[in-house]
Amino acid sequence: MQQAIYKVPNGKLLKIFLEQETGKITTVKITGDFFIYPEEKIVLLEQALLGEDLSEEKIAEKLKSVVEKENLELFGVDCESIAKVVIMASGS
Repeated sequence: MQQAIYKVPNGKLLKIFLEQETGKITTVKITGDFFIYPEEKIVLLEQALLGEDLSEEKIAEKLKSVVEKENLELFGVDCESIAKVVIMASGS
């Protein structure tokens, strides 16, 4: 499993654990000292990324659509930062 840790500027610590196959996300775990409300909905972000191409832009768009659709609130992190760290974890 690949991983990346990143301190979001003016934000919190973000950790991504990732497995990939042929440029697509097969497993992802998003952790850190940021907050998401409702807390149990973080799994929706992780599930939305399964099968997604390792493209920072596509990942950010996918996360934004889930945040909007599910009316989630992120504190100390944003969709762009999560996408950036997913790419960092992938080694791309």
